Amino acid sequence: MKLHLKVMLFALALIGGALAANIYFSRAAVSEAISAQIAEAGEIAATGLFPAMREALNARSEAEGLRALHDFSRRTGALYAALVLADGQVVAHTNVALAGSSMADPLLSRAVWSGDIAFLRSAVGEGDLREETVETLIPVPYEAPPSGESLIFEGIPEGDKFAGFLRAALPLAPAKKAETDIGFKLMIVALVISAATLVISALFIRLILRQVALLSEGMMKVREGDYDVSVPVVSRDELGEAAESFNKLSRGLAETTVSKEHLDSLIEGMPDPVIIAGLDGGIIRANRAAVLFSGYDFKGPEPVALRAMLEPEAAGAPHPCDLLEKGAHIRELDLLLVASDGRRRPAMLSAAPAGDQLVVVLKDTAQHKESEARVARYLKEVERVNSELDSFAHTVSHDLKEPLRGIEMFSGILISDYGASLDPQASDYLSRVVKAAGRMRRLIDDLLGYARVARTRNPYERTSSAGLVAEAAAGLSALIGEKGASVLPGGDLPEIFCDPVKMRQVFHNLLSNALKYNDAPKPEVRVEAELFGQYWKFSVTDNGIGVPPQYSEEIFKMFKRLHSRHEYGGGTGAGLAIAHKIIEEHGGRIWVDSEEGKGSSFRFIIPAAPGKDREA
Repeated sequence: MKLHLKVMLFALALIGGALAANIYFSRAAVSEAISAQIAEAGEIAATGLFPAMREALNARSEAEGLRALHDFSRRTGALYAALVLADGQVVAHTNVALAGSSMADPLLSRAVWSGDIAFLRSAVGEGDLREETVETLIPVPYEAPPSGESLIFEGIPEGDKFAGFLRAALPLAPAKKAETDIGFKLMIVALVISAATLVISALFIRLILRQVALLSEGMMKVREGDYDVSVPVVSRDELGEAAESFNKLSRGLAETTVSKEHLDSLIEGMPDPVIIAGLDGGIIRANRAAVLFSGYDFKGPEPVALRAMLEPEAAGAPHPCDLLEKGAHIRELDLLLVASDGRRRPAMLSAAPAGDQLVVVLKDTAQHKESEARVARYLKEVERVNSELDSFAHTVSHDLKEPLRGIEMFSGILISDYGASLDPQASDYLSRVVKAAGRMRRLIDDLLGYARVARTRNPYERTSSAGLVAEAAAGLSALIGEKGASVLPGGDLPEIFCDPVKMRQVFHNLLSNALKYNDAPKPEVRVEAELFGQYWKFSVTDNGIGVPPQYSEEIFKMFKRLHSRHEYGGGTGAGLAIAHKIIEEHGGRIWVDSEEGKGSSFRFIIPAAPGKDREA
């Protein structure tokens, strides 16, 4: 149903309801006014008879009451009249058979409660003799109303006192015609007002819907592709504001929306295959790259189905079309494209629903697959070469240690057996040979330890870092006792997922460095840990000599020492390099925060949750 019909029907319903309510309540008001006027006329007619009625009521005299009632009936034409007490007892009635009966009812109760005239419409008689009346209850006061002088000297008497009530059925027929005429005139006025309201509403609706009609025409033009359209603004209300907003929108579309021909040329010029298909899988159009890649003639007489062109790469995997039918967006899914000649070509699919169509973009991954295979071969070759280099280093190191042991042994024999007969210079030379051989042996041992880090693969497991620190400190108990040092592990050191053998080596090397490079009277080393995002962050802090900032990265290189080999217990400088390699193998990072002369804090992070490769 059109909007103007809906609005008109709504206006008709409102006007009809208002008209019916107006007629109903107008007629009720007229009836009430006419009834009140008849009742008041009855009160006026009874005013001169109140003394006689009061005496009859006070004396409970039916004869006196009948005379007054007949006079009242003669004056007013009442169908019946009666004198009634407040409790409903009838003192006198024009129908003498009802004298002494009770006429208590809601109308009497209302008159007693209000102390004023009470009336209602009723009917008297039956059949053709039935006549519509205004049944009226008029209070009969105990005494006559006070005069002006008594009001001045005595004041207004307290309360509304009455001896009883005059009850009469006053005829409505003389006023019925006037009531009907007034009701008819009121209905005519209401009809005229309603018709005028309807005409004004129709004009107002037309004025409002003119703007809506103009907006509808503008939308139809935009739908047809004419974006540079402007709608006249015929009103300065909310609809006018909507028209102005539509004009701004159409101008924006005209400035930013490219034409269909331009979009077609962009799709056709794309280097990757692009296919537009319906939700049922039927291919609507495809660009030149798709034709060259698949070999299909998409404009031929035989339709090509998207489902027949695509196959999952893995057996048992869901078909891409099943995913697209469920509204899924696919990004870079590896699959096979079935070419027109039946060959399966590796491809990567990205697709998504766009309204009632599917947009599919394919990428030829044959070259990418070849590159991946080539890289895999290279990595395998590198791994083989590294393994051979590790084996070579291990073999060479062992082979080097044999002559070194001979040099150390025979040099020691010469010193012990012939030291007294050698001159001081020869003895000094032999001592230097022994020391050089020992240093060479330590260098080879550290080189073997460094190579062993990469070659040895211990199983990863949940391990208490507090236990690893305690074991490392136990291995350094002699140095700790010699220095009078203290190692203070934090009370909240966590469990970590690691190679426990290698991580124990990390703590051993860091604690050893913290103790060796320390001139404090009471060396102190603290080991702490905290959760740092998805990592555990460990700190090994000492009060030693510190590290100059310019060497904060150099110290992690193999055989790098900042002091001469005769200072701070010698050493080859391999400890931090080994720790660095172990931490990197665990997927972490190690660094130092230090200030020369004020101690160092070696920090490292390792993942808090185990990686899939570590779990395996």
